[in-house]
Amino acid sequence: MTHITHMNTHQSEQVARPNAAANVPYRSGADSFGVPCPSPVYRAPNAAIVLSASGGLGTSTFAALLAQTLHGLYDDRDFALVDADLSGGGLDVLLGVESELGVLLNAVTAPLGEVDGAALRRRLTTWDGVDVLSSRPWICPMPQDWEIAVTVCALAEIYDMVVVDAGRAGYSPGEAIPLPLKGSAMILLVELSVLGTVRAQACIEALTGRGSRRSSDHRAMLANRTASGTVTEDDIALVGVLPPTARASARGVIGVDEAAEYLGIDVLCSIQPDARLCAEILEGTGLLKPNRANAKALRTVASWLDARRAGSVRPAGSGERR
Repeated sequence: MTHITHMNTHQSEQVARPNAAANVPYRSGADSFGVPCPSPVYRAPNAAIVLSASGGLGTSTFAALLAQTLHGLYDDRDFALVDADLSGGGLDVLLGVESELGVLLNAVTAPLGEVDGAALRRRLTTWDGVDVLSSRPWICPMPQDWEIAVTVCALAEIYDMVVVDAGRAGYSPGEAIPLPLKGSAMILLVELSVLGTVRAQACIEALTGRGSRRSSDHRAMLANRTASGTVTEDDIALVGVLPPTARASARGVIGVDEAAEYLGIDVLCSIQPDARLCAEILEGTGLLKPNRANAKALRTVASWLDARRAGSVRPAGSGERR
């Protein structure tokens, strides 16, 4: 496999200490007294991590279309798309660029703690103006989660924004994001159903590490959010996804306002079923432009990311709702 590394480790906020015992290999998780050390934390403020609270919501498709939308809106900036769906992969196949010569995430390692972003960029596949780092977990083992985080940070230094397809979020604190990344925007896809919103609530509470936002000491916990380094609610954008059966029947579908009230965070927009786009994906011909309604929703998310990048605060209730 190709190794794309160099000897700088400044991106890691914490450097693990080796085991001081004689003839014992270095370990990153414990000091000389056997007490666990904090794991390194990597920050990429200009990365947008796309997650889904439920399976089958089209996370990879949304991530790709978001990167495409960003490139279309801000053609003077550079964007990258990273396939970090550890249980899925195959983003290059989804985009129809699997025959292009480009390095896969499987081939990237960081034995000294950092990836050479410039060298990696020269070997990425390009799709519709967006550079793509795909993965294929079925070919060979994927890099460790911290190596993927280092890779995202390296690309974030080169590109104006990196969109990361992170697959399905977890429901446990510390495991909601499959990567040890902090400071990034979190775009959580939520199925607009009763079960979908319940799953989304569990994901949000795992992401923030704060428990229920309805608790009496919620404000006190928010006061310490910077010190703890956990994801804050301001970092999270919710995108509602209508179930495929929504056009045929409204049974079991809840509204955007109802979902936002339950989750305690505004839903920026909603994505509707797109039969034409789905057919193109299934045929493996690559993604086309989304329909008009979904294109508008994607622009809403892109605008939120741009405002966040500029340091603007999203006003309450300002999200576009459909």
